[in-house]
Amino acid sequence: MKEIANNIFIEQSYPGVVLSALKLSHGLLVVDSPFRVDDQQSWQQKLAHLGGGIGHLTVMLDTNTDRLYGMQLSEFPVLAQANSFEIIQNLPLNPRIPEMQARSNSEAYDQSHNVRWRLPDITYSNQVFIHWDDEPVVITHQPGGHLAGSWVRYEAEKVIFVGDSVVIEQPPFLEWCDLDIWMDELTWLSSDQFKDYKIISGRNGEIQQESVLRMLDTLTMVKAHMNDLLDMEEPNVEIDQMADNLLSAFNIKRGMTEQYKNRLVWGLKQFLHQYKTSKAED
Repeated sequence: MKEIANNIFIEQSYPGVVLSALKLSHGLLVVDSPFRVDDQQSWQQKLAHLGGGIGHLTVMLDTNTDRLYGMQLSEFPVLAQANSFEIIQNLPLNPRIPEMQARSNSEAYDQSHNVRWRLPDITYSNQVFIHWDDEPVVITHQPGGHLAGSWVRYEAEKVIFVGDSVVIEQPPFLEWCDLDIWMDELTWLSSDQFKDYKIISGRNGEIQQESVLRMLDTLTMVKAHMNDLLDMEEPNVEIDQMADNLLSAFNIKRGMTEQYKNRLVWGLKQFLHQYKTSKAED
């Protein structure tokens, strides 16, 4: 576990998302959780060594599958944005089907055939303040990258945890996104307001402002491709080739190409479906 600021820690040794812990006067505020049983036990031991007060709470930054697995195993109450409740209730129970395998980085690891997804213990709508120290931790709804997306900001130490809103050398998660809002959020994150902040990506750990700007460029490229899809009579025919074109812009780790392509194809298809649904409702 690496201490990136006073009593603020991140953990990147487990597969899946980057984990974080804030040691506050009242207790430990944890961001996300590992999805494998052995890793969860190891993580709990590391948290116990941190000590702290009597309070314990885990914040789930979105409903991507590896985060959901981690929430199943978390020993602490789970807080998440309110939209996560309906999303989780509608998930299939078999994580091995292609739909679930396209949602995360966890499919490379053995998972059970059927699961009972855990619903959050506490939800919020727009923002929530955790008053566990002299300065509050602020958790805000950031729906650009994910309908149930959250950012965790601690101004006292100038640290912000942005989940999958910024990822490096891999395609974005598109299933629950709103590209225009997402780009506005990243424009805000790249502003002077956050120039002295440590920015923590849920996939890459501590990142620089340059990575935020590159993510903006990526979303601009994705938006152009999506606009092309909307103009096509048979867009599903072109999605596979479009995914290959998008992936060529990333320096992808060896062995991850197929997995990332599945994620991208799934995200593009879901975008199309949600767009057509919203148009039909209008």
